[in-house]
Amino acid sequence: MLLEKLSPRVAGKQLRLPALLQLLLEYSVMPLRSPSPLPESRTSISRHTKTGRYLVFLNSEITNLGRDGKLDEARRVFDQMPFRDVVSWTAMLTAYADNGEVRKASEVFDEMPKRNTASWNAMISAYVHDLNLSEAFELFLRMPKKNVISYGAMMTGFAKSGLLREAEEVYKEMPMSWRDPVASNSLIYGYLRNGEVEEAARVFNGMMVKDVISWSLMVDGFCKNGRLLDAREIFEEMPVRNVISWTAMIQGYVKGGMWEDGLRMFSRMRREGMMINSTTLSVVLDACAEFGRGSEGTQIHGMILRKGFGSDVYLGNSIIVMYSRAGWMVSARAVFDDMQKKDVVSWNALITGYVQHDAIEEANALFVEMPEKDAVSWTTMVVGFSKRGWIKESVRLFEAMPEKDSVAWTAMVSCFAGNGEYNRAFQWFHRMLQEGVRPNPLVLSSVLSALSGLAILHQGVQVHSFIVKMELEFDGSIQSSLVSMYAKCGSLADAYRIFSNISEPNIIAINSMITGYAQHGLAKEALRLFKEVEANGCKPNHVTFLGILSACSGAGLVKEGYHYFKSMSSCYSIEPGPDHYTCMVDLLGRARLLKEALELIHSMPFDPNAAIWGALLNAGKMHFDLDIAKLAAQRLFELEPDNATAYTVLSNLYSSIGMKENEEELRMVQRTKGLKKSPELMILMELLTDALLCVIVFIVLLASLQLTVLALKRFSKGQLQLPPGPRRWPVVGNLLQLSHLPHRDLASFCTKYGPLVYLRLGSVDAITTDDPEVIREILLRQDETFASRPRTLAAVHLAYGCGDVALAPLGPHWKWMRRICMEHLLTTRRLETFSGHRTKEANHLVRQVFTRASSGEAVNVRQVLAAFSMNNVTRMLLGKQFFGEENAGREGAAEFMELTHELFWLLGLIYLGDYLPAWRWVDLLFGCEKKMREVERKVDEFHQKIIEEHRVARMEKEKVGGVAGDHGQLDFVDVLLSLPGQQGKERMEDVEIKALMQDMIAAATDTSSVTMEWALTEVIKNPRVLHKVQEELDSVVGRDRMVTESDLAQLTYLRCVVRETFRLHPAGPFLIPHESTRPTKLFGYDIPIGTRVFVNTHGLGRNTRIWDDVDKFIPERHLQEDGRRVEISHGLDFKILPFSAGKRKCPGAGLAVVMVLTGLARLFHCFDWAPVDGLRPEDIDTEEVYGMTMPKAQPLMAMAKPRLAPHLYSY
Repeated sequence: MLLEKLSPRVAGKQLRLPALLQLLLEYSVMPLRSPSPLPESRTSISRHTKTGRYLVFLNSEITNLGRDGKLDEARRVFDQMPFRDVVSWTAMLTAYADNGEVRKASEVFDEMPKRNTASWNAMISAYVHDLNLSEAFELFLRMPKKNVISYGAMMTGFAKSGLLREAEEVYKEMPMSWRDPVASNSLIYGYLRNGEVEEAARVFNGMMVKDVISWSLMVDGFCKNGRLLDAREIFEEMPVRNVISWTAMIQGYVKGGMWEDGLRMFSRMRREGMMINSTTLSVVLDACAEFGRGSEGTQIHGMILRKGFGSDVYLGNSIIVMYSRAGWMVSARAVFDDMQKKDVVSWNALITGYVQHDAIEEANALFVEMPEKDAVSWTTMVVGFSKRGWIKESVRLFEAMPEKDSVAWTAMVSCFAGNGEYNRAFQWFHRMLQEGVRPNPLVLSSVLSALSGLAILHQGVQVHSFIVKMELEFDGSIQSSLVSMYAKCGSLADAYRIFSNISEPNIIAINSMITGYAQHGLAKEALRLFKEVEANGCKPNHVTFLGILSACSGAGLVKEGYHYFKSMSSCYSIEPGPDHYTCMVDLLGRARLLKEALELIHSMPFDPNAAIWGALLNAGKMHFDLDIAKLAAQRLFELEPDNATAYTVLSNLYSSIGMKENEEELRMVQRTKGLKKSPELMILMELLTDALLCVIVFIVLLASLQLTVLALKRFSKGQLQLPPGPRRWPVVGNLLQLSHLPHRDLASFCTKYGPLVYLRLGSVDAITTDDPEVIREILLRQDETFASRPRTLAAVHLAYGCGDVALAPLGPHWKWMRRICMEHLLTTRRLETFSGHRTKEANHLVRQVFTRASSGEAVNVRQVLAAFSMNNVTRMLLGKQFFGEENAGREGAAEFMELTHELFWLLGLIYLGDYLPAWRWVDLLFGCEKKMREVERKVDEFHQKIIEEHRVARMEKEKVGGVAGDHGQLDFVDVLLSLPGQQGKERMEDVEIKALMQDMIAAATDTSSVTMEWALTEVIKNPRVLHKVQEELDSVVGRDRMVTESDLAQLTYLRCVVRETFRLHPAGPFLIPHESTRPTKLFGYDIPIGTRVFVNTHGLGRNTRIWDDVDKFIPERHLQEDGRRVEISHGLDFKILPFSAGKRKCPGAGLAVVMVLTGLARLFHCFDWAPVDGLRPEDIDTEEVYGMTMPKAQPLMAMAKPRLAPHLYSY
C-alpha cells in the first residue's frame, strides 16, 4: 500500500489530508532505495517515473481543492512542491480563476516559467468571466499558439457583453475547420440573445457541420421571436431531434397562443418515442393552465404519475397552477396535500388559486399556516383582502411585510383605486416614490385610473410627464390608461393624440376613447371610431356597446341605437345587460317613444333594476307623461323604499303640471318616512357648496406646495451619495457655469473633481466623464441602464417626435427601427453594391478640386467635402446626386445642406426649456423653438417630396412590368417603401421612413465632412505628416492610378491620421447624451433615475492621464508595435470613441470609415496641399464651434497642387 511504502511510522494509521500531502511531497524527492543496486540509467528512470506519478497526484489534488473552494490548502500544496511542471502552475491558476480570484490568477500566470496553451486559455477565460475583456483580448492577441478553446473563450466573452461585431471578427479569423459546430453555436447564441435573428440565421446557414445544439438554438430563437413558420421549417429539417428542440417547438406554439398545435406536437413527440422530461411536461401543463384546458391537464397529470415524476416539486407546482386556473380547487388542494416536499412556490400557487376564486378565508388560513413566506405570499393576500373590500386588513398586512417590493406597493395602490379610494391611492403612490421604489406600468395605470375618478387633469399631466421620463409611454396598459384619464378629465384632444399613436390599440383603449366621445356629446366621432374598429377586425365587448349606446342616447340617434343594440346578440353573441337596457330606455325616452321604452322593459329577460325604472321616470317627467312617471316611481318605491329621489322627481312633476295637492301629499309622505336624498346627491351638494372655498385654499397653498416640493427634492438628493461636482446655484444649478464651449467646461470639471462629476442642470440630474474606465462601465457593463436618450424639445421637433434611431428613447420602437437599419439598409451586401457609386463620387471630388487647383483658386475644403459626403449618401438613399453633373438642383442642394447644418446646431443647443420647463416662455425672446418648428417643417417637406417621387416611380415601373425584387440594387427609400410596418401593418408609415431618411442624411454627411475637414486642417498644419501620408500612398498605390477601396486596408499611416483626428477633434463632443432608466451605482456613487449622461469625447482625447502631448497632432502614437491593423473605431481600451459603443453604437460606423478614408486618400494622393498665400502652416486656425457636431469655426481654405499625371484627373 502507498502508506506502507512511504514510511513505517505511518503504516496502518489514519492521516489527515494535509499530513498525507506533506509526506507525498517529501517522498516525491526521497532518494529511491532498491534491494539491489541498479545501473545509473535505470535508477534515474525509476526515480523520474515514481516522482512523475506523485507529481500527477499532487496536481490532481490542487485541482480538486480548487474545485472545493479550498484555495489556502491548494496554495499550501503548490508552495511546498519541490518540483512543479506546467500542469501544476495551470492547476493553481485555474483554482484561483474558478473561485473569482482573478488578480491572484494573474499573478500566477505572470510568474509561470513556462506556459502552455491550457494556461493561456485559463487566464483568458478568467478575464472573460470577470468581464475584463480588454485584458482578455490583449492576452488573446499575444498568445503564441491558439486552439479552438482560445477562440471560443474570446468569442463567448464578446457575445455575452453584446459586442457581437467583435465576436464576429474573432470568428472570421478562426480557422474554418475549428468553427463548426462549437464556435458557430456560440456566435448564434450571442446573436439570438441580442434579438438579431437574421444574423444568427446567416451564421447557421454558413455552417458546414451542424450538431443538434445548432438546430435547437435556431428553433428556439425563431420561436422566441414569434416566427413559428421558420421555426417549424428548421425543426422538420433536423436530421436528429432531441428533447430540447421538441420542447422549444411546443413552447413556441404555446407562447404564440396556438395551444392546440402545441398539444399536437406533444402527441407527435410521444408517438416518435422521444424521451419526455419534466421541462416538457411543465410546458404542456402551462398550456393547459393558460387556456383553461382542465381535462387535458388531468390526462397530463396521470402521465406524470405513471412516468414516476410524481415527486417532482416543480411539476407538482405546475399541476396546482393548472387546476387552480381551471377552478378545480379541490383537486389543487389534493395535489398540494399529497406532495411529499413543498417549496414556497407550492404554497403560493395554492394561495393564489384561492384568491383568484374569491376563497379568501381559505387563502388566509393557508397563509397563516405557511412556514416561510416570501414577498409573493404577502402580496397575494393583500390583493385578496382588497378584492373583498377589506382595506384595513390590506393595510395591516402590508405594514407587517418584512420587505416591500414594487409589486407589493402596486397591490396597495391598486387596492385603493379599485375600491374607489382615489385620494388615498394617489397619496400612497407619492409615498411609494419617497421610499425610492421604481413604479411599474401596473401601478402607473392604477394611479391614472384614480386621477380619472377624481378628474384632476393637472396631476394627470404630471404623471404623464413622469411616465415619459421613465420611457414607459409605449406600454400598452399605460397608453390605454392615459387615453381614459385624458378623456374623463375633458381633454379629448390629448386623449385622441395618445390613442392615434398606439400602433395596435387594444379594446380597453378603444372603449376609453368611445366612452370619452360619448360623455362629451360627440356621437359622430364615437360611431366613426367604432366603424374603424369593426373594419380593422377588432372584436368589441359589452363595454364598447355601452359607450356606443350612451353616445346614441345623448345625441338622440334612435335608429342607430336600435341597430347597435340588436347587433350585440345577432352579430357578436353578446347578450345585453342591465346597463345596455338602461341606455336604450333613456334613448327611447328622450325621443318621446315612451310606449316603446315600456315595451322594451317588459321584454327584458331579467327583472329591471332601479336604474332602468329611473331612466323611465326621468323620461316621463321630461315629457310630462304622468302615467308613465307614476308607474316608474311605484316600481322604484318597491325596489328602494328608502331612496327619496323618486319622491322628489314625481313631486316636481306634480308641481309642474299644477297638481299642488298631490305634490304636498307626496312631500308629506317623504317627511313622514324620514327619507333623504341619495348619498351621491348629498356628496355632490356638499362639493358644490365648498367649491369656492376650495379654489381659495388652492390658490393660497400653491406657492407653498411648490416650495415644499423643491425642499423635498433637495432633501432626497441629500440622502444619496452623489459623485463630486461644482457648487450649484439655486434653481438653475450649474447652468450658468457653462460657456459657449460646454465640452471644455465639463472637461475642466473632470480635471478638478475627478473622473466622474455630478451636475445639476436646472431640474435635471446629470453626470459627465472623460475617463475610459468610467465610459466602459456606462456604455458596456451598465449598457442596459444607460442606453436610453432624453426627450429634449429639439429631439421632439427635429427627429419626428423622437421616432428615429439616433434620438429615440430605449424601447420596442427604437429596437424595431434599428433592426430595419441593420438588416435592410446597412448590410455588408447592400453597401458593397454601392461601391461603384462611391468610386464615382471620389472621382467627382478629385475633379472639383482639380478644376480649382488648375486655375490657381483657393479650395473651400468644407464645401467640396460636404458635397462629397452628401452625394455619397443621397446616391444610396435617394438614387441621385445633389451636387454635380447629375444634381437635383444646385440651389435646392445648397439650401438643404444649410438646413442640415442648422439641424445639427439646434440638436446640440443647450435649450433652457429642457432644463427649466417652467421657464420655457423665456424662449419668446430668442425664438429657438420657433426656429426648430421652421426647420422641422422644411425638412419634413423635403422628405415627403422624396417619398412621393419614389412612389410615382414605383407606379410607373409597375405599369411596364412590375417592380423588381430587392437584390441589393434598390436605393434605401425604395427598400423602405417595400418593407412591412410594425404590428403586422402592410407597409411602413411615412413618418417612420422620414425619420430613417433624416438619420441617414444627417449622420453620414455632417459628421463625415467635419472629420475630413479637421484631418486636412491638421495635416496641412503639419507638413511632416502630409509627406509621410503621401509616401505611404505612393508605396501602396503608386502614381499611375487612383486609390480604390481595396487599397484602404494597407494604408496604415493614413488610418493613424484618421484615428488621431478622432482623438483631437471628435465629430460629436458629447456623442449624443444618454439617460439612465433606473437608479444605479457607478464606482460607489448613487446615480438617480433619469440622469443625463454626457460622455465627453473631446475631453477623452485630451485627457492627460492617458495621452501625452495632448494638443499635438501625432498620428504615430497609434501605430501597433506588432504591426497589427490600426482600428479606427474604439478599442477595448476606450481611449477614443468616435462611434460610441454598446447598444447605441453608430450602425453606420463601417460606412463612415470607408467614406472618410476614401475621401482623404484621394485628396492626399492627388494633390499637394498648402495654406492660402501669406499664411504659415502653424498659423492655421483650429477654433471649434459647439453643436451636436463640432466643425471648425471658420471653413478651411487651402491651395491644392496636382501631383499625378494629368490624364488621371479626367476619370
